[in-house]
Amino acid sequence: MSIDYLAELEHDIDNGRQYYACPGAGTAEWYLSTAAELDDLRKKAQRTANAKKYPVNIYRLMNQGDTMSGDTYLAVRKILEPGPKGEPHLHWTMVDTREAAEMLRDVSQGPSPYFGASVEETFNPSGA
Repeated sequence: MSIDYLAELEHDIDNGRQYYACPGAGTAEWYLSTAAELDDLRKKAQRTANAKKYPVNIYRLMNQGDTMSGDTYLAVRKILEPGPKGEPHLHWTMVDTREAAEMLRDVSQGPSPYFGASVEETFNPSGA
């Protein structure tokens, strides 16, 4: 279930495991990866920057209590039915304040966690 996936993700981040995220080309589409899969995420970020024709950031996710000025928040706006293989299907949103993350997060299955997000890398469209 998707809410279980989010709880595990929150637990992993709270225990020091590094996760990264970048937007995809679709609306509310985000890619998440661990540090071990960061090279694959970089390729996705570059493809997204090329498709959208503007710079795309990779964010390091953190516990919302560890954020500093200038950090943003990544929250699940909508939890959808899992995919055919049971994979989580989530619509994400990036917001500037903790208050916005709390207001916009999905509460249909209980309050979903949200994460602090700090810019780690930026990818410009090819040829720009």
